[in-house]
Order: sequence, then C-alpha cells, then structure tokens
Amino acid sequence: MIAIMNSLPVVEGAADAVVERFAGSRGHVQNFPGFVSMEVLKSAEEDEVLVVTRWRDREAFDAWVGSEEFAKAHSRGGTQGLLRGHPKMSSYEVAVQRGAAG
Repeated sequence: MIAIMNSLPVVEGAADAVVERFAGSRGHVQNFPGFVSMEVLKSAEEDEVLVVTRWRDREAFDAWVGSEEFAKAHSRGGTQGLLRGHPKMSSYEVAVQRGAAG
C-alpha cells in the first residue's frame, strides 16, 4: 500500500473553505479501483491543509491521475484563489500499519 501526501499552502483564513470543498466532493475518487482511503487534515495554524490518500499500489494511483474521473474531480478549480503557493505532493510506501486495539 502507498500513501500520497498532498500539502496545500492556504491563504490566511481559507483553511475551512478548502476543507469544505473536499467534504462536499462525492464519488470521484471513492469508487476508483485501488483507492483505500482519504483524510483531509487542517493544521493548527490553519495555514496548510494536508490531503492524505492511501492506495493499493502505485499503479492504482497512477491510473487515477491519468483517468477521466481525476480530470473531472480537478476541473472545477476547487481551490482557486485559496492557495498561497503550489501544492507539494509526496509519496510513501506504508511500511507499518496498526489499528486500534479491541
């Protein structure tokens, strides 16, 4: 499994609006083959939103990026005017994973 971290540097006061855009999106990535999960995290300083997606493997993520669904999900200019710079994407292999005990 891999995790993709997408760091979005947001303009002052825009973190909640960016989070709301992700909360309101439905159906594009959730149903894509190989998609595992997504979390949208807002920093305590509210100057960054971190989007973490998990994928079965790199091939599944690359297929998503090259897909029509990806183009649809990113065509609405969802964060236009809300970012103070370019997003930074990082990719990691999930080396250890634990769930809650119980």
